[in-house]
Amino acid sequence: METKALYIHIPFCDHICSYCDFAKVYYREEFVLKYLERLKEELDALPHHIMRTIYIGGGTPSALSLKQLDILLSMADPFVGDDTLEYTIEVNPESATLDKLECMHTHGVNRISVGVQTFNNDLLKKIERYHTSDIAKEVIRNAKAIGFKHISIDLMYGLPNQTLEDVQEDLKTALSLPINHLSYYSLILEEHTRLYDNYEPLDEETEGKWSDYIVETLSHAGFHRYEVSNFALGNHESEHNKVYWHYDNYYGVGIGATGKIDDELISHSRSLTDYLQGKNTIYIEKETIEDTMFNHLMMSLRLKEGLDLDEFKRRYHCSVEDVYKEALTKNLGNHSLIIENNHLKTNDTLDLLNSILLDFLPE
Repeated sequence: METKALYIHIPFCDHICSYCDFAKVYYREEFVLKYLERLKEELDALPHHIMRTIYIGGGTPSALSLKQLDILLSMADPFVGDDTLEYTIEVNPESATLDKLECMHTHGVNRISVGVQTFNNDLLKKIERYHTSDIAKEVIRNAKAIGFKHISIDLMYGLPNQTLEDVQEDLKTALSLPINHLSYYSLILEEHTRLYDNYEPLDEETEGKWSDYIVETLSHAGFHRYEVSNFALGNHESEHNKVYWHYDNYYGVGIGATGKIDDELISHSRSLTDYLQGKNTIYIEKETIEDTMFNHLMMSLRLKEGLDLDEFKRRYHCSVEDVYKEALTKNLGNHSLIIENNHLKTNDTLDLLNSILLDFLPE
């Protein structure tokens, strides 16, 4: 299977949010310069063909200085061309200055993903975000004015002391802005995050009601829910993230990054020290055919479109019915799953996906 997707991880942040569990470190100029040198070595070792999708995530890629950002994007230039459908970079509002946005656009970036989380200034302080609602709005409007084709924002619900009225206001504000994609996540904390010990998560019933309200509101505004947590206007779905959900191949470079080439999962250590010293920080795990098939099914069922049954058979030379006969019989029988246009998909039960997948787990 060909590999036409590339993920680049930038771990640096000006500050660390209280809920964050990603591979990240505080910004220090000398570390950034060494990191970019190592990143270039990784990129130079990849086959130099044009990628269909490129995604630069973090961390906070916009935490880089303008000069450093230009160096990074110049390193990615050989992978960008006429066949590049989507080129995304993540930004935080407080560091996404106008000159940085213009630099990104000049290098061919056509999709911006803004980490807003909420437009409520009190809630932003509680989760230790350093921007304000007005700054986030300005970045989104600047991105539109510069000419970014795709503008996405991240929002969260279930924040500390957040109310349904707060969520309603976030949605109202978001829908007043020139965005065409929205990722909306329920806050889930890992034990070692700072917010973990002082946080009461939403109960299941409340979370379900809030989720239903979000889906209904966005639907009425023209945003279709194409994945569990992702909503798009028209054809503005995230093509790079669909690479993951289709369980296609992709390269990953930088600390904490992962990649997938056929049945091999390739992961990088989170150790910045080892990475900067040029040590081997890459680990390769070879999946069994059973694990590969399950992961393909699991990821694809996150999508509204579901699992392409022809593609499954092409890859594994057997049908889904051959592999998962009992689980299929049960979930088609109780209408949790349906087959439509030769795709296996949830029957308007995306929120119940975890319980469905239990029936398909390899023994």
